[in-house]
Amino acid sequence: MDKDEFNRIVRLFYDDVKRVAFVGCKDMYDAEDITQTTFIRLFRTSKTFETDAHIKNWLLRVAINESRSLWRNPWKTKVSFDIPENISQGRNESVKQPEVFEAILSLKPKNREVVHLFYFEEYSAKEIAEMLGVSENTVFKRLQRGRDQIEEYILRKKESKGDKTDE
Repeated sequence: MDKDEFNRIVRLFYDDVKRVAFVGCKDMYDAEDITQTTFIRLFRTSKTFETDAHIKNWLLRVAINESRSLWRNPWKTKVSFDIPENISQGRNESVKQPEVFEAILSLKPKNREVVHLFYFEEYSAKEIAEMLGVSENTVFKRLQRGRDQIEEYILRKKESKGDKTDE
């Protein structure tokens, strides 16, 4: 891959990769490291890509794997909910309420990845299944679990706010 093509790909997909990395690790500094690592791996790969969509799928898969690797490190135990204002604003700006984005970040990593890829990156269940190496039914199950957990999280938040205002 030549330098100009690499720069074009970075400009095109940097924000997408960074969002996926952030959703995977919940920390902006780690997300930036994962994003850099992902693009370094792209630069070093000898793999040939057919289309920009193929490149994007590969980049997101690498970012997801790097995020998972981060969580396997024993020193990674503290989770930060410092959410930069612009990170939740992708092409699909459906998450305008911070509590919804917090709820998404509170999901288990497997459910969080699927929810993000489906709702924010707008991949189909079939594409997500191929990307993650799972069945389509598994993707649908994780989406359902994710939606249920988001709903529970928001209801708990509302109840706790209601309890505080009554006192």
